[in-house]
Amino acid sequence: MLAPVVMPTVSVAQVVYGNLGSSGTGALGGTNTDVDLTNWPAQGFSTGTSTDLNVQSITMGVFYDNSLTGPFTVSLYADASGQPAGTSFATSSATTIGTNALYTFPFTGLTLAPNTTYWTRPAVGLSWYRNQGETAPTAQNGSGYSYVGTSITADGGSTYGPVNAGYSISINAVPEPASVGLMALGAAGLGITALRRMRRG
Repeated sequence: MLAPVVMPTVSVAQVVYGNLGSSGTGALGGTNTDVDLTNWPAQGFSTGTSTDLNVQSITMGVFYDNSLTGPFTVSLYADASGQPAGTSFATSSATTIGTNALYTFPFTGLTLAPNTTYWTRPAVGLSWYRNQGETAPTAQNGSGYSYVGTSITADGGSTYGPVNAGYSISINAVPEPASVGLMALGAAGLGITALRRMRRG
């Protein structure tokens, strides 16, 4: 009798948070805010009890120019008393941006902590568009993430104030490596139990 083969758990990135729908492809609205040297809009979220903490990418609706393109990034900030900390702790790989559209910014080796608040902000030089309907981001695909707020500073980060919630965002993540390992062990355990039952039968 052939023993059942237990395959390792493969994690597929999924949308865990945002206001562009469960697939991260929702429509953009027509309202935007430019990000310049002193004007920084930032959006806060909490990871809650989610295990989908290994961020693969962040998608935003942004604009640079109708005829030119340029490389831009998205950065993440820790929370400092309800607003972004002064310095980012993670920055995406650069993505080429041109006309107003959804663009995806990849991250490598970025694992967030559970029950922790973070802030996102596109790079200086971009216009960040709100989603269609200007709705606040929410947890997607049962992730447990939650929206904290949207703030903007006009003085380069010294003080922030609340603004409309609807800036477009979609975060894609997978379980952190430790969680994947535990799931694989669990699957292996089920396979061994099933094999023992088959042998008894």
